[in-house]
Amino acid sequence: MVTIKIYLRTYGSDPSTGVVWLSFYVNREKVNFSTKVSVDLKNWNDKKRCVGVGDKQCNDKKLIIENILARINNVFVKYRLRDRKLTRDAFLKAYHRPTDYNTFFEFIRDYQKKESFKLEYSTFKTNLSVIKKLQEYNPNLYFDDITREWVDEYFFHLMTGLGNNQNTANKNMATIKKYVLAAYNAGYMDENPFKNWKIKKGIPGGEYLQEDELQTLMGLYMDGELDYKHHKTLEMFLFLCFSSLHIGDAKKLILEQFTDDTLTYFRMKLKKRKPFPIQVPISDPLRTLLKNIVGTRKKGIVFEKLPADQTMNRFLKEIAAIAGIEKNITHKVGRHTFATIFLRKTKDIASLKEILGHSDLKETLVYAHVLNESKQEGMQCFNCFAF
Repeated sequence: MVTIKIYLRTYGSDPSTGVVWLSFYVNREKVNFSTKVSVDLKNWNDKKRCVGVGDKQCNDKKLIIENILARINNVFVKYRLRDRKLTRDAFLKAYHRPTDYNTFFEFIRDYQKKESFKLEYSTFKTNLSVIKKLQEYNPNLYFDDITREWVDEYFFHLMTGLGNNQNTANKNMATIKKYVLAAYNAGYMDENPFKNWKIKKGIPGGEYLQEDELQTLMGLYMDGELDYKHHKTLEMFLFLCFSSLHIGDAKKLILEQFTDDTLTYFRMKLKKRKPFPIQVPISDPLRTLLKNIVGTRKKGIVFEKLPADQTMNRFLKEIAAIAGIEKNITHKVGRHTFATIFLRKTKDIASLKEILGHSDLKETLVYAHVLNESKQEGMQCFNCFAF
């Protein structure tokens, strides 16, 4: 335990009153610490180094000093138990850090209560799943445990221990980074472990359909031989493939948002952002799908009585098996399929950014692999010039 000297420091302006100070060493560096507790000189017990009983607030002042001493010792104990070197600067940061949360997960739970109303339910559920996975890996994760080395170790665990693909692992790390930055900005962490840790964005293989696979699903839909639940699930999926929408945005659509040539909607993935209108041109396949879905209705919600997202994702896997498509098809594949085919056909990444409702071109650049394919195809045009 650290040796702490307690003394009363008086000042020239009023030598009859002083302030209780603490003095101790951290790794051979001296720390002088004010408790901000004022005591009259006549009420200071210099032998016992404490507030004397003559002070009317003796017990309260003693309690304040004892709490400060306990907090100082707590910093030393934490660093000793974690076998970390404590310096003067590190001590001061740790001492002044807020102490209302014992673990990182307590902070996250409180932060999520404030955040939940700002996020779409599907996004919030994804965040909960990511944190659950993290808590299974490290049930008692403290703020000081989250270092650059820990970030590397957990990413390695996601990739090798859990067998996540790189895209899934990166999405997990992006969610964790959000909470780490919130804790860092609130003063619970001394350093940002993600400062120079890059999270790559991309689409893993199999997360979009090739044109022939999309044609196969269209044929299956038009044949009309699927049972009702699979037919309606495939109908929704094809709508996503030809509209670019997220499942959450598609479910909220009403017929009044459609004109003959355009669909206009507001993307509400993050409720705290000001909603902005996104216009999607209506293609012939999308127009046909819309007519099939709504029939003769002229107003009201487009999609009625849909199963839960997870249920439809299960149906999509069954549909893929029926169609002989060996890919893990989910609703997200619909949006990725739209973006991939659009960019492959048009090479117009700026227009794709607008249709997808991306605020930053970097978000759209995850589909740049299509442009790289086009470069290779484009070079083939010179093959007709033979030496």
